[in-house]
Amino acid sequence: MRKDRNKKKTDRIAKILDVPKNIYENFAQIILSGNREAILDGCQGVIEYEENKIKLKIGKQAVTFCGDSLQIKCMTDDTVIIEGKLSQLQFEE
Repeated sequence: MRKDRNKKKTDRIAKILDVPKNIYENFAQIILSGNREAILDGCQGVIEYEENKIKLKIGKQAVTFCGDSLQIKCMTDDTVIIEGKLSQLQFEE
């Protein structure tokens, strides 16, 4: 059921941006709500978890969320919701 919902989101984004539907299938997606919340679809695990830094695995890369009072609010099979005061995003190969 989760995969179906993600597929519908991907299809909707592709339609809005007028790009092929499969262009986003192999990439993680990050949705930011200001600097207070981040939703990451495509997470494959937590690498590092601290109050000021959360590092997550996304395929062959990693993404690091930096800020203050960071916490993982919710985590499912491939989606993570991070809350806190976000100040920086870093991508690593």
